[in-house]
Amino acid sequence: MRVSIVNCVSTAARMMRFSDESLLRNAGHGDFDYVVVKWLASPEVEEYLSELPRLAMERHPACRVIVTEHVTDPTVGYVPNLRAMMNRGFCGGFSINDYAGLVNTDCYFGPGWLRALVDRAKPKRVINSFHVTAAVPPRPVAAIMTENLGRPEPETFDCRRFAQICAEYKRENTIIAPADDYRQAASMPYLFHRDLWERCGPWELTTENGAPDVRFFNRAAATGAEFAFTHASVVYHHEAVERRGRRPAGAERMSEE
Repeated sequence: MRVSIVNCVSTAARMMRFSDESLLRNAGHGDFDYVVVKWLASPEVEEYLSELPRLAMERHPACRVIVTEHVTDPTVGYVPNLRAMMNRGFCGGFSINDYAGLVNTDCYFGPGWLRALVDRAKPKRVINSFHVTAAVPPRPVAAIMTENLGRPEPETFDCRRFAQICAEYKRENTIIAPADDYRQAASMPYLFHRDLWERCGPWELTTENGAPDVRFFNRAAATGAEFAFTHASVVYHHEAVERRGRRPAGAERMSEE
């Protein structure tokens, strides 16, 4: 089954290169389109994205890299523009494949991460990875383990510890969250069907009514979507590294929200 994987980038060329090396090397599934949304991209990002199609095809000859560009929406703030990038990525991903999932530039991917999600995907299911992160969720979540392994860059990421976590936790299971507590299986990355996007998307751009990603998944849960995760897909996500770093040229004076 061919799927779309969505990522967004502005300035994190070095981190994305490191992250993508693990994404491609460990996917375990080469039948996918890599949809990258750029916004106010730095010269370093532009250079890396020009190399990415070749790097992807060296690992997976069937993989296509599709780069699209978000145009600044001046009516909203910096973070809402980042959410608009994700919406653009999902719309692009679902225009070519029935399933799409979101990754970030500050992720590091364990062996077989994508194969595990694809194997467990269903039209009414949001399937999630077991998610190791430096962030602490507001309350315990079964699909999330908090441990700081460092920024996903060559000098700072603890590859040895990540390999230990994969060896300890990786197993071929599927854990379905209770219908009344779907967030026990809500982590990152995730893969879901176009129908959920068409019925429940896009993400709202502002936090006027709450966190837009949570509101989207609340709507999905309300339609009867099943949320599940698997330890067969172990992924590290440092959490919002690029968003909290130096803004891209042209966005320095935008309000945060």
